[in-house]
Amino acid sequence: MNQIYYLAKISILNPEEATSILFSKGWSLTVAAMVLTAATCISTILAFIPNPDVSEEIRANGLMFSPISTAIIVLISSYLAAFFISRGGAWFGGVANFGQILSVMAWTQVLQVIFQTIVVGVLFILAPLAGIVQIGFVILGVYILISFVKAAHGLTSLLMSGIIVILASLFAFLGTGIIFGGVINRMLS
Repeated sequence: MNQIYYLAKISILNPEEATSILFSKGWSLTVAAMVLTAATCISTILAFIPNPDVSEEIRANGLMFSPISTAIIVLISSYLAAFFISRGGAWFGGVANFGQILSVMAWTQVLQVIFQTIVVGVLFILAPLAGIVQIGFVILGVYILISFVKAAHGLTSLLMSGIIVILASLFAFLGTGIIFGGVINRMLS
């Protein structure tokens, strides 16, 4: 637990050093995928806690807005984003491979779980403050991801890393939409 706390703290204070520590762990593609999947499932559960009334709405609307489909969408998007970030970074002279970027994505999802746990705690103590804390953590999470990509690829510009992350995310969401659109069309046929 101390290692997780330390890496989380370093991820916020010095993302480049955190990337180096993360890579020194030598996660295989399988380990990175397992961490990403577990963290995504926990993150999705935490995301559905604040509004218990949503569960009735989910049942009324069907599968598309259930926690399970949400987790699947986030996972597919994460894998696609990791692919596009690894390829996009390579186009600009980056050195990280898909497995390394997937490790970065997995760790940022673990950080998301930590951030969401804090938000849920704040929600129970002082609900109006939870939204502000959530927005702050989203901004912090995006900065950390961009910094991780910069460090992983060995790029010199945070702006270039940000462009890579934004474009990769757009392509990932588009790809996920195409995949889910095809699945839904097949289910309806």
